[in-house]
Amino acid sequence: MQTFNHTERSVLLGRSVADSSLESLLVDGKYEDVLRSAPARLVFGTDLDSSASFSTVSPFDPEFSPSDIQPLIQSLVRQYVLREGPSAWSDITAIGACCLCAFMETNWTGPELRLDPAQLLPGPLPSQWQESHISIAPIDLPEGADKHEIGRREQNRVYLGAVQSEQRTELDQALLRMLEADGEEAYALTPRPLYLHFARVLLVDLPRELREERDKMAPSGLWWAARAVLAQQSLLDYPTQSLLDQIIELFDTAREYMPKVPAGVMLDSVRSVDDTRAKHVDEARVPQLDKVMEDEPIDTEHVDDAAPVPEPNSSNSDAWDNVSVADRELWARFLLELGVVYSQHSMPLDSKRMVKLAQDASGLQWQMTGARGKRTRFQTFDTTQLVLLAKSARRVDRDTHEAAPEALELNDDVLLEHLEFTDPDTEISNPADLQTIDKCMLLAFCLNVQNENPAHGLTSEQMLPFVTRVLQHTGNWSVYTMALLLRSRLERSKTRTVERATLQLQQLVDQITHPLPGSEEAGAGERMQYVFALSLPSQWALERELAEQFISLGVVRSALDIFERLQMWDDVISCYTMLGQTEVAERIVRSELEKTPDRPKLWCILGDLTKDPKHWHHAWEVSGHRYARAMRTLGSYNFAKYEFAESVECYENAVRLNPLYENSWYILGCASMSIEQWDKAARAFLHVVSIDENNGESWNNLATAYLRMGPEYRTRALHALREAVKFLHDSWRVWSNFMHVSLSLGMLSLSVQAMGRLVDLRAGKMGADCVDLDVLRSIISAVSHGAAFAGMSEADAKAKEQRLISQIDSLLVRKIEA
Repeated sequence: MQTFNHTERSVLLGRSVADSSLESLLVDGKYEDVLRSAPARLVFGTDLDSSASFSTVSPFDPEFSPSDIQPLIQSLVRQYVLREGPSAWSDITAIGACCLCAFMETNWTGPELRLDPAQLLPGPLPSQWQESHISIAPIDLPEGADKHEIGRREQNRVYLGAVQSEQRTELDQALLRMLEADGEEAYALTPRPLYLHFARVLLVDLPRELREERDKMAPSGLWWAARAVLAQQSLLDYPTQSLLDQIIELFDTAREYMPKVPAGVMLDSVRSVDDTRAKHVDEARVPQLDKVMEDEPIDTEHVDDAAPVPEPNSSNSDAWDNVSVADRELWARFLLELGVVYSQHSMPLDSKRMVKLAQDASGLQWQMTGARGKRTRFQTFDTTQLVLLAKSARRVDRDTHEAAPEALELNDDVLLEHLEFTDPDTEISNPADLQTIDKCMLLAFCLNVQNENPAHGLTSEQMLPFVTRVLQHTGNWSVYTMALLLRSRLERSKTRTVERATLQLQQLVDQITHPLPGSEEAGAGERMQYVFALSLPSQWALERELAEQFISLGVVRSALDIFERLQMWDDVISCYTMLGQTEVAERIVRSELEKTPDRPKLWCILGDLTKDPKHWHHAWEVSGHRYARAMRTLGSYNFAKYEFAESVECYENAVRLNPLYENSWYILGCASMSIEQWDKAARAFLHVVSIDENNGESWNNLATAYLRMGPEYRTRALHALREAVKFLHDSWRVWSNFMHVSLSLGMLSLSVQAMGRLVDLRAGKMGADCVDLDVLRSIISAVSHGAAFAGMSEADAKAKEQRLISQIDSLLVRKIEA
C-alpha cells in the first residue's frame, strides 16, 4: 500500500526539507516565495494576458465574479497537470498548503504577511480587488511607560477591521458567504478569506477525477485538506455537522496512506465511537434488555461532583517498540490532530481516546502525584501540592534557542512565583525538557479535564499542573503561547493572580501584530509547525477573551471598545445593557443594517433587542431559510410563550440545518413532550445525550418519553434511567422512577437498590413514609412465591434467591429500621 513519502512527512510535521523545492520554502515559512514561484503563477494564472483563451469566464470579462475564481483555477490546474505530468501534484499540494498557512498566519499566529492574495490573480483583478490595510511597525511607548500597562498600546489590528474599498469588501463578503455551512455565518471581519478559498479550491473542492489522481500522487493533500476544513469550521459561530463529517472523512481516507499500525493497536477507524452523533439517530442503538444487567450493582453512595484526580497515564507503548521513530512521530501527530478536532467539537470521549493513542505512539509517560512543599511566602509548614511528572521517550536536544512569548512574573507579596518543594528531587523541581509533541499532548489532556468536568475550583486545580509542566521550559512559539493562554484562563478567577492573567492576555494579543521594540520574534515557520495540534484561538477570539476579562473586572467601556471594533454585536448589546443604554445598541444595529440589509445575523440581534419576532422571521427569509440562529431564537421565544407546536416547528428547522447545537435538541424535546409527541421527544433527547452523555436531565426526560410510548419501550426507559441516576444522584424522583420501572421488568435487585437510595434521600424529612410499601410488598411477594425465578434452573434460582434475600435483609435492617 502506498504511504506518504519522506518529503510529505517532513512537510506535514514542519521539519526541514533538504532542497530548494516549494516544500522547503513552505516549511521555512517563506510563503510569499512559494506564492510568487513559477508553478504558483501558472496555477493562479498570474501572468496571463487578455490574448489567452479560457474555458471558463475570463478574468478580463467585466462580469467576472468571486464565484468564477474556483472554475478558473481548476481549469488552470488541469492545464498545469497536463503540462508537467503527475509530478505536478506535489507542487499543487504545496501551493494549496501554503495558501492555508498564509491564512492561518494572517488570522491566528502572525507575523504580518505582506502579500495580498488578490495579487496572485490574473488580469485586472489585482487592482480591482486590491486591499487596504494598516501597516504596523514596532511602536514606541511613551517615556517611562510600563510596556505591559493595559491601555497604553495601540489597539488597531493589522487587517482586522481595516476599511476596504467597495470592490474588496464585496469580494470578502462573497467569499465568506461561500464559507458558511449548515446555516452558520463565518466571522464577518475575517481578513483575507481569499487565501482560505484558494486552499479549498486546491485541496478540498477538486473535481473527482483530479482528486483521485491527487490522492495517488500526493496523498498528503488529504491531510492538508482536513486542516483547511477545520480552519473553515473555526470561522463559524457554531460548529457544524457537515464540516465535522468532512474533516473526519478526510482523516479517515488519509489514514489509508499512513504506515501500518502495529499489532495490538486498536485503530480500525478514526471515526467517533459514538455513532449517534450522526445527523440521523437510530433509536435501535439504545441498549436492549440484555445489555441492562440486573446483577450489576448501581452506585447508590454519595457522588461528589468534583473533578476526579486523573489516573496514572504511563504509556502503553509496548506495541510500538518495533516501529521506527519516524513512523511513531507521524502517527503521534496524526492522532493528536484528530484529538484536537474532537475536542473543538465538544466530544471529550473521542478526544481522549485519540490523544491517548497518540501518547502510546509517542511514548510519553506522565502521572499526577503529590509532593510536599510551600505555595505562599509566609507558610510555616509544608502541605501536599499537586504536581505532574512527565517524561518523553526520547531525550530532547535543542541546539538553537527558540524565540518564545514572554511569561510574565506574578510579583505577588503572598504567593510564591513557583512552588517550593521540601524534597529537592530534580524530577519535580527541575525536570528534563519534553519533546514538543508531548507538550501538545499534555495541553490536550488539560483541556480534556475541562471538557469532562464541571467548571469550579477543583477542576482548575486539576488542570494547572499540566500547564505548569509545559511552561517549565521554553520551546515552540505556538505551544508556549497556548500554555500561557491556559494559565491565564485558570488564573483570572483568583484575586491574587487576576492581574497577571489580564496582563498576560494583553501581551498575547499584542505579540501577534504589535511587536515591542527590540523584541525577538519567532518566524512564521516555527509558529505554524504545531498550530494544527493545538486549540489555539484566532486573533479575534483572543481579543474577545481579553474583552470578557475586562468585563469581569468591571472595565466595561474598554471591553465595549474592543467588541465594537470587532463588530461582535451580541457582546456590544450585553455591554450597553450593563451600562443601561440599550437604545444606543439598537441605534448601532439599525445603522449597520442600513449598510448590509441582507445580513440575517443583524436582524436576529435586532430581534433580541426589541423582542419583536418579526425581525427573526425576516432574518429567516433574507437568509433563504438557511440561518439556523433565526429559528433557534424564534423557537425559544415561542417556548417561553407556551406556544409549543410553533416552537417544535422552529427547532426542527434549526436542527435540520445544524444538528450539533445541543440546546436546540433539548428544547425541541421539551416542547415535544409538552404537546405529547413522545416519539419526537425521544429522538431529540437521544441527540442531546449523544452530544453530552453527562446530561442527566436529558436521560431522565428520554426515559419519560419512552415510558409514554408504551410497554414495549420500558427496557429502553430503564437504560435511560440507569444513566440518569449517575448524574442526578440526589434526585429522589429519578430514583423513584428507576425503582418502579425496574420492578415492572422483574429486575428486583435494581428495585431494592433504588429503594435503599430513596430511603437515604428522604428518611430525614419523611421518616417511615419514605418507604413505598406497595413496591416492598411486591418485591417480597415475588421472592417468596418464586415469581422472580421463573424459567431459571434450580442452581441459578437458588443463587439469585440468596442474593435477593441478602439485599432485602440489608434494606430492612440497615436502611429502613435504622
